[in-house]
Amino acid sequence: MARYRYYIFFVIILLTGMWSGAVHAGAERKCKVCHDFTTGKNKFGPSLKGILGRRAGTYPGYRYVFKTYIKGVPWVWDEKKIRQWDFNTAHAVKGLTGDPKAETRMPSQFMTGSPEDEIIAYIRKTSGKTK
Repeated sequence: MARYRYYIFFVIILLTGMWSGAVHAGAERKCKVCHDFTTGKNKFGPSLKGILGRRAGTYPGYRYVFKTYIKGVPWVWDEKKIRQWDFNTAHAVKGLTGDPKAETRMPSQFMTGSPEDEIIAYIRKTSGKTK
């Protein structure tokens, strides 16, 4: 039953138009619905401040669903893993954790055009990293 709360949350976002036009307004707008990039505060999702180079599932104060599925040492977030995660989370969580039963609350991000580079550029910028 608790699982349906998350689906309802995302349906509300879709219906209110928060998702529409995100690419044109900047890919970061889409991420900011659930994530913070600058203050380090957790929202519906964990803060993404400084995510590049950070171990997965380690941001303080956030309860990660996938953390229990990680076998061994968590992976380190880099641009390749962020692309995997953002655009096919159901598949990525299984591959990155090493557990075919692994789950995450984050849905795959369905976007038109090619916003991957916009998202990565924004994450790079807010993480203080350059390519």
